[in-house]
Amino acid sequence: MYKIFCDFDETITTRDVGSQILARFGTPVALEIWKEFDAGLKTPAECLHIACETASNMTEEAIDNLLMEQTPRAGFLEFARFCAEQAIDFTIVSDGFSIYITRTLERLGLTHIPIWTNTIELNENGRFDITFEHEREGCDRCASCKCAGLLTMSDDADTVVYLGDGYSDWCPATMADIVFATRDLKRQCGELGIPHHPFEDFYHVQAILSNYLKERPKYRREQAHRRRKELITME
Repeated sequence: MYKIFCDFDETITTRDVGSQILARFGTPVALEIWKEFDAGLKTPAECLHIACETASNMTEEAIDNLLMEQTPRAGFLEFARFCAEQAIDFTIVSDGFSIYITRTLERLGLTHIPIWTNTIELNENGRFDITFEHEREGCDRCASCKCAGLLTMSDDADTVVYLGDGYSDWCPATMADIVFATRDLKRQCGELGIPHHPFEDFYHVQAILSNYLKERPKYRREQAHRRRKELITME
């Protein structure tokens, strides 16, 4: 069975929504703290918690107005419908915020899509309540471990498809049978020799995936399969 796992910011959306929220409502610390992550001094969860703690004076209306400015990548709605019609499990795995992912899906009429992300929601004081329910000790790239999401929601017989764009997508890309990559992930896959399909829109993804479904209904990339087994064993 094919199962699709997809990043959100700059993969489904054309811009990084979390960074926009922090830039608009946070202090300069919200962006500067990541230098400590780059230096190996803090974990992704520690940096994200500090960044979100700087955000204040937020309202429901202000958040919704910012989300109305966002544009999904071309073909995303059609691709989501295609997955539903083909009975393909489609899950969003993100290191972003639940508040803007759930609201975006509501606006697009796609509330049936499962989400694996950080639980970050607006409270009555105009600040964020933050819970890292998917943090994994062995993960040094995400506060919400995407690999854990992939392994939790797939099994040994599944063909795992992954779509992403950046740094936090490299690990799940190594574990996927089929990878669609854009932006930085495309470069990383090329440098690391990970087979992948470059893409700029979801129309392209749908066309390629349609061929896989016809020609390789039980496709498995052995190196990715071994990587998934290794991570399960490590845990």
